[in-house]
Amino acid sequence: MSVRVKVQKFGSKLSSMVIPNLGAFIAWGLLTAVGIAIDNDMLRSFITPMLNYLLPLLIAFAGGKMVYDYRGGVIGTVATIGVIIGSSVTMFIGAMILGPLSAWILKQFDKLIDGKIPMGFELIVNNYSVGIIGAIIAVIGCVWLGPAIASLTGVFAAGVDFLVQNNLLPLTAILIEPAKPLFLNNAIGQGILTPMGTLQLESLGKSVLFLLESNPGPGLGVLLAYMFFGKGSSKSSAWGASIIHLFGGIHEIYFPFVLMNPILILPLIVGGACGTLMFTILNVGLVGVASPGSIISIMLMSSPGDQLKICLGILVACAITFVLSIPLIKRAGGGDDASLKEAAQTMNELKGKKSRISSVFESIEDFDFSKVTRIAYACDAGIGSSAMGATVLQKKCKAAGLDDVTVFHIAIENLPTECQVVVTQELLLDRVKDVQKDAYCIAVTDFINAPQYDELIEKIKQARENKQ
Repeated sequence: MSVRVKVQKFGSKLSSMVIPNLGAFIAWGLLTAVGIAIDNDMLRSFITPMLNYLLPLLIAFAGGKMVYDYRGGVIGTVATIGVIIGSSVTMFIGAMILGPLSAWILKQFDKLIDGKIPMGFELIVNNYSVGIIGAIIAVIGCVWLGPAIASLTGVFAAGVDFLVQNNLLPLTAILIEPAKPLFLNNAIGQGILTPMGTLQLESLGKSVLFLLESNPGPGLGVLLAYMFFGKGSSKSSAWGASIIHLFGGIHEIYFPFVLMNPILILPLIVGGACGTLMFTILNVGLVGVASPGSIISIMLMSSPGDQLKICLGILVACAITFVLSIPLIKRAGGGDDASLKEAAQTMNELKGKKSRISSVFESIEDFDFSKVTRIAYACDAGIGSSAMGATVLQKKCKAAGLDDVTVFHIAIENLPTECQVVVTQELLLDRVKDVQKDAYCIAVTDFINAPQYDELIEKIKQARENKQ
């Protein structure tokens, strides 16, 4: 396993503890911003308890649940309360450590006693094991781990302050921008910047750290460059991708455009650094996590009075990246269809699974019909027309010698399901695509005598023959 993959997986674990709780972070940020802005004692009373107790305990529960389901979440929460009590700083790092660790310890204990509990004593052993092990870890955390983690948190905070005070924060773009196309953005954004930014909120009321990874400017600059100077599918796809990137906040949409011409990392770094420099000069920040990194989320979480300044920083990052990307895109020939298709595949390989935005590039990706073994026939209720259509298509598959192909009927609301192809009525196609994004969709008007059935069967047979 490569270092990149290991870091990716580590980042995924960190983000899995933070992302499910982003709503709580946003709630805390809004209460903090409004409470400070209007100087309301009732709203200000939320700040410290939520920061010191609610948010770390939610992270700990998510981390424990990730390792050992609900039992892991419970013991992770119990263990983390120890480091919270034993420290004077907010225990985000402590929660990220003790949540999964305590759940892992409980899991090992359960494996050790598996099959050794007398019948009828399972419930009492399961409950008391969580209580006893959790209490022991909590005490250890309070006495020893809490002060140690507090010191570590202080080192991180001092490092951030050093970068801010010496105007070195723009240099973080050297790490952040190349990391994003390699799908290390969650490791940086949710694992490092979110906890550190939240600590800054307590003293400053806002944090520029929330803008470093979520800034859509650099990625938008690359997409705009392809929109005006790209060729073929790279040019046509960039239009829709830019909308998804800027307003949807799904930044991975621009990753294939960078991967097919990796030298574009340089404009991204420069643009990201200039954007961050503008943020620091203008002294702007967000009051909470902007996730996804949509311009809408960023505006909603902007500190009061910072909206226009933040837009200026994003615009600067976009413009500089755009200008610097133009000659590099022209030199590469504008990006042909094959290059973008290959880059999209590379993106999926880097991520370790099919990306949620890969459907944007379906027009340039080759669908492998040779692997089709399950076909879903979907309609509004999953009975009636879909049942009849599935029967007709199944018979045609059998007659064509495709004995391993299974056709089943299902309601649209019960999608997604395990299938490579979805057949549906033409008027229902948009609904199917909304819930089953990874499947190849076929729209028919006549569910009994649709010519698309024969076309699909022929494609499957032809693809299998070509593979032989």
